[in-house]
Amino acid sequence: MINKEQAKILVVDDIEANRFTLERRLKRDGYANVFLADCGKAALSSVESTEFDLVLLDLMMPDMSGLEVLKILKSDPHFRKIPVVMVTASDEVETAAECILNGADDFITKPFNATLLKARVGACLDKKRLQDSEDLYLSRVESDKQRSQDVLKTVLPNDVAVELQSTGRVHSRRYDDVAILICDLVGFTAFCEQNDPEIVVETLQTLVEAFEQVFAKFGLDKVKTVGDAIVAVGGLARPTPEAVKSCVSASLMLRDIANAFEPSFGLHVGIHSGSLVAGTVGKSTIQFDILGKDVNIAFNICDLSESDQILLSSDAWMHVRNEVVAKSAGLSRLKSGQDVELFECGM
Repeated sequence: MINKEQAKILVVDDIEANRFTLERRLKRDGYANVFLADCGKAALSSVESTEFDLVLLDLMMPDMSGLEVLKILKSDPHFRKIPVVMVTASDEVETAAECILNGADDFITKPFNATLLKARVGACLDKKRLQDSEDLYLSRVESDKQRSQDVLKTVLPNDVAVELQSTGRVHSRRYDDVAILICDLVGFTAFCEQNDPEIVVETLQTLVEAFEQVFAKFGLDKVKTVGDAIVAVGGLARPTPEAVKSCVSASLMLRDIANAFEPSFGLHVGIHSGSLVAGTVGKSTIQFDILGKDVNIAFNICDLSESDQILLSSDAWMHVRNEVVAKSAGLSRLKSGQDVELFECGM
C-alpha cells in the first residue's frame, strides 16, 4: 500500500460538515495529506496543480455534479488513472452505479461507516500503487527498448535497423548502380605496435567518428569497419544519382582529416561503381554486410592505391568524367587476374 504519510487524498464535498468528517476520519487512519475542495470546479483546479493518489468525490453538488467531474477526470489522459471513490446518499445507488460505469473505482454512502471507509480507501490506494509500479516498469521497458534501438542504429545503417526492429529480420537485396568506397589508414598498423591499446582504440574511434560525419554530409552509408579500413556505400539506403561524385567528394575530405590528425595518417582510397548484395549475416551476433564481385573490386582498388591516392575504376570514372578532374593511372591487375584501367582523382 502507498505510504499513508505520503498519500495525497482530495476530499470534494459542498457541505463543510461532510468535508470535516471525512478529513478527521482519514487523518485518524494515518493519512496526513488530506486536501479539501468545496465544489467541482475547485476540485478540477486542485487536480491540475497537485498529483493526487485518491479523490473522494461527492455525487450531488450544486455547481457541477460529481458525475460531471468524474467524466472530465476520466476523459483526460493525465488524470484518468487517479482512483475516484464516489460519496453518495443511501438512496443514490442507481446514480452511483452509473458512476462506476463511467470509471469510478468504488463508492461509499452517507452516513460514513468508518470500517468500510478505511477498507475502500486502502484498497484504492493499493490499486494505485500497483498501477504506478506497472507504469514505472513499462517506462523502464520502453527506455531500454529505445536504448537498444539507438545502439542498433550505431552498428547498422538506419534503414536496416528500422526494418530489423519492425519485422525481426532483414530481407537480403540486390542493389544496382551503387558506389562503393573503401578507405584504409596508412601507418595505423605501426601506430598500433607503438602505443597502448587504450590510445589505439581511442585514436581510431576519434577518426571514425569524424569520418562518419563526412559520410552523413554526403549521403553515404557506413557499412562496417574492418580493422582500420572503412566501407561506405552511396545509393544503398536510397537511390542517389550522384553516388560516385559523393564518394569522391567525401574521399577528399576524409584524406584532409587523416592528414591533419595528430598523429598524421595517410589514406588509401578505392572507389568503384556496380552492383552488390546486402543483408545481415549471423544469428547470435548479427552483422550487416555487402557482398559481390564489385565489392571485391573496390577492395582491390584500395589495395592498389598509394598513400593519399584516390583511385576510381573506369566504371566509376564514367559517372563523373564531366565533373571530376582525374588522370589515367594506367592498367592494373586485380587479384582476380582482370586488367582494369584506373583513374587518379586530382580534384
